[in-house]
Amino acid sequence: MRFRPPRIRAALYRVGRGLLARDTRDDQLQLLTTLALTPLYVMPLILFTLGAGLTPLLLLGLPLLPLSMKLANWIARLDRQRLFLLRDLDIDMPVAVSGNGWKERLERLFGRRAWRELGFTVVMSFWGLGVGGLMVSLLAAGLLLALLPLLGPLLPDGSSLLGVDVGSLAVAVSGGAVGLGLLAAGLWLGGPLARTESTLVARMLGANRVDHLVRRMTDLEDSRSRMVDAAELERQRIERDLHDGAQQRLLSVAMSLGRAKTRFDRDPDKARELMLAAHEEAKAAMQELRDVTRGLHPAILTEQGIEPALATIAARCPVSIDLSARMQERPSPRAEAVAYYVVSELLTNITKHAAADRATVRVFREEQLLRLTVTDDGIGGVDPARGSGIRGLRDRIRAVDGHLTFSSPAGGPTVVDVTLPWKA
Repeated sequence: MRFRPPRIRAALYRVGRGLLARDTRDDQLQLLTTLALTPLYVMPLILFTLGAGLTPLLLLGLPLLPLSMKLANWIARLDRQRLFLLRDLDIDMPVAVSGNGWKERLERLFGRRAWRELGFTVVMSFWGLGVGGLMVSLLAAGLLLALLPLLGPLLPDGSSLLGVDVGSLAVAVSGGAVGLGLLAAGLWLGGPLARTESTLVARMLGANRVDHLVRRMTDLEDSRSRMVDAAELERQRIERDLHDGAQQRLLSVAMSLGRAKTRFDRDPDKARELMLAAHEEAKAAMQELRDVTRGLHPAILTEQGIEPALATIAARCPVSIDLSARMQERPSPRAEAVAYYVVSELLTNITKHAAADRATVRVFREEQLLRLTVTDDGIGGVDPARGSGIRGLRDRIRAVDGHLTFSSPAGGPTVVDVTLPWKA
């Protein structure tokens, strides 16, 4: 096997470049800032311990207990912000207690979240001191030893480090090699230790299963309330449209048929004219009934599935629609109904507000999910705060454990992505 120094140099170059990469620097910066914050992590524990110890003595330490909890909460928020700035890690916040009553305030001070934050400062005190001290020791010792070959000749004869003569060339070179190894070890260890710290912080400060359940229950209560209001508004709309449109036409049909009935014998031509008018009114009433029930569950969805139903919507949409809805099997009826409603509502909004020339609808299966994306080339700028359309869609989707995301910069395009459980 031939010895090829260029390959070795290239390998060393890649290793060195990896050790000095941006991620490596971020890892070191994260661990060093943790070490720098260690005195701050210790403060809540000191205050709480003093408060607990002095409280039995005429309640002298009582003010220190809420102060320690408040300080722990501030440190937790600071650490969330630190990891977001250094690692772009957005930690999901636990559920906060709302309200301004004394019970709510007491819960915020000494509740489950407050104890978690105090425990976090205790854990980070030991973590920062241990891990940060280890990293500083490795890097400082490695840097000092790595500089021995350069500093050795400048040192006076007989100079020693930890009892070892560093003036010797052999010792200086050996120390330099050991120093480089310590530097490499410190830089390499930074990655696993920083990731472990990030995971630790996320678990101690982030939302846990209880928080997710509480948040989900709150979201369901809010969405249920909004859906009840939306259902009531829809009922009123249908009632108003039926009263003002189809009901009046059917009444006219009944009156025309009654007048025709009385004219069969004495004026057949007039009776025929009235029956023709009643026939036209009946057709108009049928069309108005179709318009009223547009968006409700169509028969074609139940009988043939989501693909023909969406094709029907696309065919009558004024905007040019590029539709792709191909699946080997049908999802659950509930998933089909929600997908149909979402696409119908989105295409209606595109027609009314987007000023788009073209829209694309993709419906497909992705493992155990029914996924649909709707894109248009309109003006964009969709803001959920300015209307209830996106909120209403999101509520309907969340009701079946689905998820909606959208992007709509000013000037477009608008992209809506929806995932629904296949067996919703």
